[in-house]
Amino acid sequence: MTLSGFSSTGRDDRGSALIITLMVMALITALSSTVAVLTINNLQASRQAQQAGSAINAADAGIAQAMSYLRTSGVKGLTCSPTCPANPWGNSTTPKSVNLPGPGGEAYKAWIEVVTAFPNATNTPGVYTIHSTGSAAGTAQRSVAVDVNVATDAIRAMFARTIDGGGSASVTRESVISTGCVYDRDHIHMVNGQMDAAYGIPIAVHSSQYITRSNGSGQYCPSSDNGLVHKAGACNTTYPYDQDLMGGTYTSTSCASVATSYPSYYGTKDFDGDGSADVRGSYIKDDAALRQLFGIKSPPVSQARIDQLRAVAIAQGNYWTSASSWTSPDENDAVMFFDLNGQPTNQRTVDLNNVSGFGRASGLDASASACPAKSLVIVIEAGNASLNSNQQLFASLILTGTNPYGKVTRANGTADFVGSIYADSINLVGNVDISLDGCFLANLSPSLLDVQMSKYRENDRGLS
Repeated sequence: MTLSGFSSTGRDDRGSALIITLMVMALITALSSTVAVLTINNLQASRQAQQAGSAINAADAGIAQAMSYLRTSGVKGLTCSPTCPANPWGNSTTPKSVNLPGPGGEAYKAWIEVVTAFPNATNTPGVYTIHSTGSAAGTAQRSVAVDVNVATDAIRAMFARTIDGGGSASVTRESVISTGCVYDRDHIHMVNGQMDAAYGIPIAVHSSQYITRSNGSGQYCPSSDNGLVHKAGACNTTYPYDQDLMGGTYTSTSCASVATSYPSYYGTKDFDGDGSADVRGSYIKDDAALRQLFGIKSPPVSQARIDQLRAVAIAQGNYWTSASSWTSPDENDAVMFFDLNGQPTNQRTVDLNNVSGFGRASGLDASASACPAKSLVIVIEAGNASLNSNQQLFASLILTGTNPYGKVTRANGTADFVGSIYADSINLVGNVDISLDGCFLANLSPSLLDVQMSKYRENDRGLS
């Protein structure tokens, strides 16, 4: 017997199947939505990461351009940082801004902060921080910073293997340094107590050999010479700041205050750690002690530096192979290079009187209105230089030759030379005045600077 209205085949599953189908469809829809959302998010994250990468690349481009600025222009234009009115590299409010080529919309804004200025009173490297913010399409923006050390191994004195003061020359605000005999000391006029603009000590003559009042020639003069300034003892009250091989301790002498006032240069120093003094009062043991005391390398001007200066001179059109038929440079940071190898012996003297455009009064501070933001390096290879006849010239003069070349000769007339000299020998004949000042040091040639990155950091990790 069957009940009316019920199928004989059992329970109807059509409703359950419909519910299951709907649940499966909902699950698939949910999964599809999740996949879609994840895909979109991944695409957005990928795009943001790409934009962030483009922004950091743009910031790095700003760092690279700032480094290029430091290497080509030096630091003289950054004394007003962070508010330089005419130099965006030194202005934090309106920094150097560059839109980079390409479809990504990259750009950077960069400026340079002065942490420790170069040069400085402590003769330590300058420290500068480059700040760079890069941006890309959209809102991507990244900021980075890098610390930069600025130093120099350039000579900042009058330095030669032998020096002859056989005239009435004066040396002002500058030290005389030699690895040989310094002759005619009485004819090198220096004001006792006047400060050296580069080293911050009283100007004087410093030699790893002897300083003598006698005249002569050659790198060495005998210890028996009665004209030696330290023949009678370590303290010569006429030249209380002079140092040489015959000098000695200032203890219990009238020069004792020199050692206590300037211990970094006149106190006892054992540089090589052998237990004996390399420097003590007016005593300098040898060439190595002299170089370490004044931070002068051996050789004082490296071949790498010479090659670099040659390359700059060639690029500027200031490279010459003759001591005549040349023209004065017109660049603000000029390098002149004279390669006189192969020239006849009587045609190897460059007359510096023919240089124009690089003359000014001496004794100027860096902030003086008459201080030009200019520099000049003159390199003479296998030749000599003469300076005379009322010439005014500021320059870093480098003579790389050795005897019979590398001589600064005929320094007569009333020439006024502001700057540094590195030569094999210097003859101070006549009324020449050789000096240093704050203006020269503040405008040292960029070609003589060593600019090195020391610390790189990212200031943010996200997008803005």
